[in-house]
Amino acid sequence: MKEAKAALRREVKARIAALDGTYIAESDAGIMENVLSMPEFAAAGTVFAYLSVDRECDTRQIVEKLLAEGRHAALPRSRRGGAMDFALYDGALVEGLYGIPEPPEGAERVEPAPGDLMLVPALCCDRRGMRLGHGAGYYDRYLAGRRVFTACLCRERLLMEKVPADWNDLAVACVITERGIIKTGL
Repeated sequence: MKEAKAALRREVKARIAALDGTYIAESDAGIMENVLSMPEFAAAGTVFAYLSVDRECDTRQIVEKLLAEGRHAALPRSRRGGAMDFALYDGALVEGLYGIPEPPEGAERVEPAPGDLMLVPALCCDRRGMRLGHGAGYYDRYLAGRRVFTACLCRERLLMEKVPADWNDLAVACVITERGIIKTGL
């Protein structure tokens, strides 16, 4: 399974690199519109997000909208040994592991509560809500044993028929593409 996932990661990264800029911008706009239309987004006390890097689906506009509305946005902080926590985002960032921007150590640490929403990153995913991440397992470990409504952002052109999954891979509750919201039944 490890080899199949590694091969799929290489394939999907090549597909992402080949996407043209117009499609990236159009799909980002459609995905943002669909996120903002979700009742779960409107009702969330805190939205647990991540700051997109490179050609990931744009989350920065979503996070900025939350801040502009005076709502809570929490961002992940990666720790050594595969651990992760979330802290409230107030506009201050430092460079974290892997060069990913994250809230500084002094930012208030938060845990998901009932009614919160978590946006989970992925290279691609399928309609069952199984996702292919970057391979470090941070989100699967973090989400194990926690109850929070999860959503994965995925460009329609990267939506797969079936993503290979191990026993410890967790599905998300919905997949959001530029064309719509796919509820997985979780």
